[in-house]
Amino acid sequence: MERWLSKSRVLLALCGVLLMAALNRQDPMVYAMFLFLAVLSLLGFVLPWVSLRGMRVHAAMAPGGSGQVVEGQPSSLQLLIHRRAWWPAFMVDVETRWRWASREIVLRQTVPVIRGGRQLDLGRELRFPCRGDYRLVGVTLTSGFPLGLMRASQTIAPDDVRLLVLPQAQAVQQALDWSVSEDPQGELTTRRTGQSFELGMLRKYEAGEFLGRVSWRASARIGDLVIQHFQQSASPLLRLVLQIPPAGEAGDPAAPSEQALRLAAGLCERALAEGVRLRAYLPSAPQAVQDMAQLLPALARAEPGTLDLSQAMQRAAQDMTAGEQLAVVVGANYSAVTLLQELATAGLQNWPVRVHIACPPRAAAALLSAAQDLQLRLQQFGIAAHTELA
Repeated sequence: MERWLSKSRVLLALCGVLLMAALNRQDPMVYAMFLFLAVLSLLGFVLPWVSLRGMRVHAAMAPGGSGQVVEGQPSSLQLLIHRRAWWPAFMVDVETRWRWASREIVLRQTVPVIRGGRQLDLGRELRFPCRGDYRLVGVTLTSGFPLGLMRASQTIAPDDVRLLVLPQAQAVQQALDWSVSEDPQGELTTRRTGQSFELGMLRKYEAGEFLGRVSWRASARIGDLVIQHFQQSASPLLRLVLQIPPAGEAGDPAAPSEQALRLAAGLCERALAEGVRLRAYLPSAPQAVQDMAQLLPALARAEPGTLDLSQAMQRAAQDMTAGEQLAVVVGANYSAVTLLQELATAGLQNWPVRVHIACPPRAAAALLSAAQDLQLRLQQFGIAAHTELA
């Protein structure tokens, strides 16, 4: 019964009742009520269709725009709504459909009024909730003003417009300790950066060593070749691997694996700010990424199944040397058994490894409990772990 009681049927029934009453009673007041309700119903059916007449949509990158935007920030896209008719349009809903990988998102904005002959730019109103390499597949205009009896719609297929949404770097609560193991010979990285000429750190030259580390002034004073410690660049080096979101979580802003990408960006940003050299292993980069200009686009384009965490660990294990550290960033729902097996398979159980566990904002109690369980399980096996709350 309820499905027959729609707004349009109720108004048509009321119009019929008032018309019959006006004809039977010959009452001008009832006839005026019928005319008022009939005109109002006619506007409810016709005005939405009329409002969308003469609307044109143009989507393109803004002049000087880079085609990149950080998730949650205003975009650099120009989305122009041009009203060519002389009458205004009210309560127009603008929907833009974006597609990346296997996920499609819809961004909606409601424009109260578009005056006749005016042009409106809604590009700055577009804010993407999650990273990705999105392509605009359609723009839909809908209107149901004034009564919502019907909703007229108009779909426009725009030109090829792409927008790369970069992940928002998460502030790191507990960063890595950039110190390394003891190095009495002065051959490994230390917390010092740049060139160091400490005369107190001298030792005798051994056959086969690089002559570039010989202190010729000290050697001339004592009459023998002397090696000077820390003459080479001594900035620490951090290698980073991370979990790429699986197919079910890619593009979901509340997914723990997507938060792991934001945490990895924040960790790399802090490391570079403190003078640490970076080597991040990502799917779209055949070589390890060394700066944020390469890191953020690579994270934005990372698709499911392109690089497993175990493969990234094996690449890092092949490149690691004594004195380096490895940071592993995973989501809160990652399996502890799987992570331990991957570390053992890559041969990293004896290296300085620290696991950062990412929790999305407003995480459920079950997800927080899973993160704590993962942290405790790793610490039981002697692996440093820390849970980062967004």
